[in-house]
Amino acid sequence: MNVALDYQPNCIVGLTIELPTDRVKKEWDATAKGFQKMARIPGYRPGKAPASIVESRYAKDIQEEVESKLLREAITEAAETHKIQLHSIEKVDHVEMTPDKQLRIRATISTMPIIDLPDYKSVTVEVAKKAVTDEDISSFIDYLREPHSSFDPATDRPLAMDDYAVISYEGKIGDELLSSLVPSAPAQLHGRRNAWVLMSEGTLFPGFSKAIEGMNIEESRTFTLDVPATFPITDLQGKQVTYTATLHGINVKKLPAIDDALAEKIEPGLTLETLKQKIRENHEASAEQKFLSEKKNAIVKSLLDSFTCDLPESVVAAEANSLLKEIVAENQARGVSDEDLKSHTAEIFETASTTARDRVRANFLLLRIAKEENIQTSEAELYQALFEMSQRYEIPIKKLATDMSKSGGIGRLREQILIGKALDLVASTATVNEPAASAA
Repeated sequence: MNVALDYQPNCIVGLTIELPTDRVKKEWDATAKGFQKMARIPGYRPGKAPASIVESRYAKDIQEEVESKLLREAITEAAETHKIQLHSIEKVDHVEMTPDKQLRIRATISTMPIIDLPDYKSVTVEVAKKAVTDEDISSFIDYLREPHSSFDPATDRPLAMDDYAVISYEGKIGDELLSSLVPSAPAQLHGRRNAWVLMSEGTLFPGFSKAIEGMNIEESRTFTLDVPATFPITDLQGKQVTYTATLHGINVKKLPAIDDALAEKIEPGLTLETLKQKIRENHEASAEQKFLSEKKNAIVKSLLDSFTCDLPESVVAAEANSLLKEIVAENQARGVSDEDLKSHTAEIFETASTTARDRVRANFLLLRIAKEENIQTSEAELYQALFEMSQRYEIPIKKLATDMSKSGGIGRLREQILIGKALDLVASTATVNEPAASAA
């Protein structure tokens, strides 16, 4: 096999390969024999048609199968012979089988980056570990007792902040209904009948609660609000909205007492003390999980600051594309409009690109550490990861494994397991100091 190499920037190598006739002919004959066994040709018993007839009828199919098999074998062998750590085949530029059965290949591959390992066995980072306090427990119990609140009507006084107003209201811009002019705005901004509205500055438009404060039951009031230029709904920014509102009732929230009866309602079988203990244990477990996550993030950042390397741009681009989808999905889930996302396109792309480059560099470093430490992925670990994915996506595990095998996903999953194990190893020997501000 003759191989010519063209080393290019960013972990790219061009390959020109020529496979000799004897090797190609051997693979051709073996493949043709397989076709002969399966061939169904009129006039011959199954599998008994002459080889020459089979090759003539299925020449194109045989050639495609031979080229496909030898292509990957040749590229892998060329990389191993020239001590190139193959990452992936970027593209196949040319495959030609000559009449005398030579195979000529031109392809482009990406390689694993050349990394001079930093000192990963004695990393020192600063990470604060939050202690769970009695105040944390009390705050969470306050949160849990909210759904068990009762409401008492207030009939002898005007509406005040923190009350729950039972109110009917309708919004207009000029003489037209807000619901007609801006139908995309949330329905609660258009107007409602007999709605419960918490008297808080964050309710509806800024100033709405203050405008109805002091109303008496069955009183009506008309008022105009200036919508801030920073309001999250673009079509309403800078507009004036006029509301007509009628108050039907005033309710005051009454929180339940913090006692064993409340604990029983929150989780049957628990007393107040056992509820507090369970909350503390859960908070401490969450705090520990957060600490470990921040510790690993700090370790990765420290390692990234200690080395540089070239990266395959195709891998960075794929990671950036994946991150873009995550960023857009997260912002949409938070209620950010498509218009706002478009207005920050450049910023989003920059964030995704920078994060992707760091993530890819970190992954290659951790894979290099895994190789240095001879870390392996067991079949049990791979099966567990597949099982968790099948549960998460509700796909039968056999189908998931088959689909991932076809797409190369099994190899990527093995890499992710190796990356995680390598990071766990580095974290196990890292020194964590309390930040100065936290220690003080």
